[in-house]
Amino acid sequence: MTEASGRNRSRLSGLHVALFTPLLDDCPKRLYNSIDFEKATAMIDALLAVGVDSFIPVGTTGQSPTVTGEQHVEFVRFVHSKVAGKARIIAGAGSNCTRESVELIREIHAIDASIPCLCVTGYYNNPPQEGLYDHFVTIAEDGGADIILYNAPGRTASYLEPETILQLAAHPRIVGLKQSVDFMNPGRFREDTLKVLAGAADLDFAVLSGEDDGLASLLEMGGHGLVSATANIPEAATRFLGILAAHAKGDAARMHELQDEVAPFVKAVFSRKSPIPLAAFFGSPLFQPLTPLQATAGGEQLWAELAEWIRRDAPSLQRWWKN
Repeated sequence: MTEASGRNRSRLSGLHVALFTPLLDDCPKRLYNSIDFEKATAMIDALLAVGVDSFIPVGTTGQSPTVTGEQHVEFVRFVHSKVAGKARIIAGAGSNCTRESVELIREIHAIDASIPCLCVTGYYNNPPQEGLYDHFVTIAEDGGADIILYNAPGRTASYLEPETILQLAAHPRIVGLKQSVDFMNPGRFREDTLKVLAGAADLDFAVLSGEDDGLASLLEMGGHGLVSATANIPEAATRFLGILAAHAKGDAARMHELQDEVAPFVKAVFSRKSPIPLAAFFGSPLFQPLTPLQATAGGEQLWAELAEWIRRDAPSLQRWWKN
């Protein structure tokens, strides 16, 4: 692969924040809340200040299943306006309906035709591998975007096999993979991830960790970066950036030291189904059917523990608390 042909790996390497979408508390039933653009601006500014590489608005962390179609495109447009020239943007545009994904990508490209799109596998209708292949090729060709595959069987019960990923990786508009599986430990998912990395070694195709606790491991395996919910917290984003910098310097000891340091942040963000904890951290409602952290079983005690941890290790979040 020549330097010129490495454009996709270059632009997709680094730390990508799966941006949380904050809401105003303007609908008691949490059905029709408005987006809190003032809070979102402050969140983005704080992350730009620590140097994150890109933002991914309206993925699962950004409440993509529950924002309206209008809000989805509106928030992508808003984030693009805030980060253009300062960081990259990748838009969430996944659907288990190929037509819907194509139409959404076209709306996103009316904002900026250069925006790549992150697209998830076929949840609920669970197409076979042949259907997944056709789905991603169609959204790439009919939508017109560069596509990053999102392999998340834990959320979708739909799994892209390594052979299918490598077939797709040969397509010029399919430029990367977010791999949200346990590739850290021995077993099928690790072996599959190694197959993808080896098979795509000569292609301009980036493999990103979708596991916040797996960045150091994936970099050692030959991967290129991280898509992170935890990186919404500036103190965590700083540590992830440190992991990437240590890897670039060949300092494996420092890389793993920082991965250990960020572990409590990851544990906090995933202490309940994401993005429930992030909503609590940023003082935001969630659209139903997600529920506030304190309303979950044991949630009041968990919040007391998390609040104590935040005061010590993530003090930037305290600005969003009402008391």
